[in-house]
Order: sequence, then structure tokens, then C-alpha cells
Amino acid sequence: MLRGFGRWSLALGLMFSVVACDHGDVPALRERAQQAWSEVQSLYRQRADKVPQLVEAVRRQAPAEREVLNEVMAARDEVIAILNADGFIAEPERFRHYEEAQHRLTAALATLDDAAERYPELTGDTHFATQLAEFLRLEDRLVVARSDLISAVRAHNQELRGFPDGWVAAILNPDARPLTAFARAQLERPSTHSPR
Repeated sequence: MLRGFGRWSLALGLMFSVVACDHGDVPALRERAQQAWSEVQSLYRQRADKVPQLVEAVRRQAPAEREVLNEVMAARDEVIAILNADGFIAEPERFRHYEEAQHRLTAALATLDDAAERYPELTGDTHFATQLAEFLRLEDRLVVARSDLISAVRAHNQELRGFPDGWVAAILNPDARPLTAFARAQLERPSTHSPR
């Protein structure tokens, strides 16, 4: 009798301790990751929106760089087309294509920067200098936002792997899964070479 009571006490104690765990962290951490992703998306869109202004400024001073300018605009158009598509984040193949498009745009912008450096009249153009400074500030914000996203995804995924929070979250929310698409794309460091 006493032995059966001890087992029940232990079982009830374990049950109450699991229920008392703050399993609400998983949805909050997922929300934080989604907000961080929204910020990255917003900054990517702003970056894509600023590209035509930079290209036009270079085109006015360096029309011979037509091939470079066309390459930048083609990469930018590809990014915009994907940004305007719905649901690409949920499909790993489309998401990988999106990340590749962002990397191509970054590489094309680096080529644009190299081309602009060959034209001293561009460095003296105050309008171009202002546009470039705005663009560089945006690039810096993008680096910070990507870092915040990586941290948010890492915190979410660690919480899901933890005991007992991960188990409780899995029981209460069977859709709770690691954010692999975010992590796979965002753990790669962005290129450090951007326009001056």
C-alpha cells in the first residue's frame, strides 16, 4: 500500500513538474524568429529597391559598363520576382533558389563597385556619394538583421531540443519543428564585399 502510494506520488510529482515547465517559450521563440525573418525580408526588399538608383548613377557617368549594369539589374529582377512570390519560405528548393539569387545580386553589386572605382568622376558626384552612403547603411543593417535571425533560430531550435520543454511543446503543438529552412540559409555568412 505504502509502496503504491510512493509510486503514485512520484508519478504525480513528475507530471506536475513537466506541466509547470514554461513550454510557452517555443511559440514565443518561433514568433521572434519570424519577426527577425520579416526584418531581413524588409531590408532585402529595400536593398533591391535602391539598386536601380545606383545603376542609373553609374550609367550616367560610365555608359561603357553596360554589361556590368545589365548583370546587376538582371540579378535584382530575379530577386524581386522571388520576393513577390508567395510561400517560397515553406519550400526548400524555392528557398535555396532565393538565397542563390541574393548571393548573385551581392556578387553583381561587388562587380558594380569595382567598375565604379575606375571612374573618378563618380567619386566626385555628391548625388552618387549620398546614394552609396545610404546603400552602405542599409547593407550594415542587413548584416545585423541576419545575425539577429541566426540567434533567434538558434534559440528556437535549442528550446525544441531541450528537456522537458521540447517534449511538452511536441505534445501540445505537434507542428513545432526546428526552423531548418531559416537555419540552412542564414548560417551562411553574407559576403563582406559590398559597394565601397
